[in-house]
Amino acid sequence: MTRQPQRRTRWRLPACAALVAAAVAAAPAFQAGSAEDPALDAAFAAFWAAESEQAVASAVDAILALDPAHDAVRSRLRAGREYAADAPTGRQVRSRRNRDGLEHEYVLQVPAAYDPRTPHPLRIYLHGGVMRPRPADGAWWRSEERWLRDDAIVVAPASWNESVWWQRSQIENLAGLLGDLKRTYNIDENRAYLMGVSDGATGAYYHAFKAATPWAGFLLFIGHPAVLANPSTGVDGEMHVANLRGKPLFVVNGAHDRLYPAAVVEPYVRLFAEAGIEVEFRPQPDAGHDLSWWDAEVEHVEAFFAATRREPLPDELTWETETTREFNRAHWLVVDELGAVEGESALAAFDRVTVPGPRRPLGINTVGELPDGAGLVLVEVGTGSLAEDAGIEAGDVLLDMGGAPTRTAEAARDAILRIRPGQDLPVTVERAGAPVRLTLRFPATQPGESRLAFSHSQPSGRVELRRDGNTVSAATRGVRRFTLLLSADQFDLSRPVRVITNGVVAHDGMVTQDAATLLRWAAVDWDRTALFSAELEIEVVPR
Repeated sequence: MTRQPQRRTRWRLPACAALVAAAVAAAPAFQAGSAEDPALDAAFAAFWAAESEQAVASAVDAILALDPAHDAVRSRLRAGREYAADAPTGRQVRSRRNRDGLEHEYVLQVPAAYDPRTPHPLRIYLHGGVMRPRPADGAWWRSEERWLRDDAIVVAPASWNESVWWQRSQIENLAGLLGDLKRTYNIDENRAYLMGVSDGATGAYYHAFKAATPWAGFLLFIGHPAVLANPSTGVDGEMHVANLRGKPLFVVNGAHDRLYPAAVVEPYVRLFAEAGIEVEFRPQPDAGHDLSWWDAEVEHVEAFFAATRREPLPDELTWETETTREFNRAHWLVVDELGAVEGESALAAFDRVTVPGPRRPLGINTVGELPDGAGLVLVEVGTGSLAEDAGIEAGDVLLDMGGAPTRTAEAARDAILRIRPGQDLPVTVERAGAPVRLTLRFPATQPGESRLAFSHSQPSGRVELRRDGNTVSAATRGVRRFTLLLSADQFDLSRPVRVITNGVVAHDGMVTQDAATLLRWAAVDWDRTALFSAELEIEVVPR
């Protein structure tokens, strides 16, 4: 069952765009169209110049009052603005306000060679340490020179304990920030990348899960997606793994990271790969919670940027949400109503990871140092421990480990800490007055245990789309209604559009191209490469 979009002469932000209303307040001024229609050009000039939601609404009404042809509107949206040649370059500290008045600062670095005639890549860097008080004067951006480029605009927004990367305030902030930048600078809409370090990487995971549409790819350095599963972090919304499809991930973690070691992150990387997500994982065997690996990996980082470009109108699309008030849109899909429908598809959940189980204890629990450095008395050996497996017994005197004398507890601890998983440690003990040579074996791997990757307390709905020509095949779970945003760049809108949902034909007919629809979505996305001429609302039919 379908409902044809109606011509709307009254401005209304789509429900799914509530969190990106800030982008409207930062609407970019695009180039007016042909001089053949001065009245329409003047109305568009007001639209591009509008700096508030109310001003945009008035400008849209003024354009529609002229009853312009769809193609005339679309050509002006496609043309884009003529960017000023004297736009500021270099380092700038700027700020913008969310709808609730909360101000967010950001550092903007525009290369001196910026050319307004050429669309430029954009890299947004999310810093770590977000649970601290509000930073000031750009102090949140460390090692700034590492990230700067001559061929890209680079931005570092601020996050602090009142506005954390994994909260809706930052989704609104980054959407508004994109609008600010597009208003002044010629940004390539399909080469905008989100990268982060530590908490910033965890935040970039969050935006990939909840608001992926603007981004070409995500670079995630020494963070962990599992942080988003911890209720104590104050995360807004729930994480759905399938939402990462179509957005490549570049992940780096250190093997000796005290917070997020590579071995702990790797199960999530495997889960992502099983879910059909493109992920490049580069664990660093000698690194901790740091970027000591940067010089060795920067070539791979830049290769990822060079190879990764957003498809604004992907032919395959997946999105899952637990609410239709927010977080319910991906590119040309909007989820409108949740609820089970008879005969819906069985879509894999992708919600479990296999993680290392508890490490087996070493088992050398209590020692006593003998006088004159004669050795260590092992007072207690744990049951089921590595020491018990090696044949070490309570009462043994530890003489050496790895060939080095162990006259103190500190010497024994240092010898053990030098051993890595999969290695053996020769041990000599004295038992009944005679030396006994034994071997401590440290397992290369730990027994795995399955657990939830991300818990879900609310029912969610998912839609998976595949387009072939003018036919869209949709598989749904927990969704009663969804809307397809149709672009003339993706569909031949002079011919019927067919939508098959869970094997049932839900729509087969013409759609109406509408200038009001074009303008409404242009004011949400400000994207010259994704212009939507029609909305097609689909009601999922029971099978």
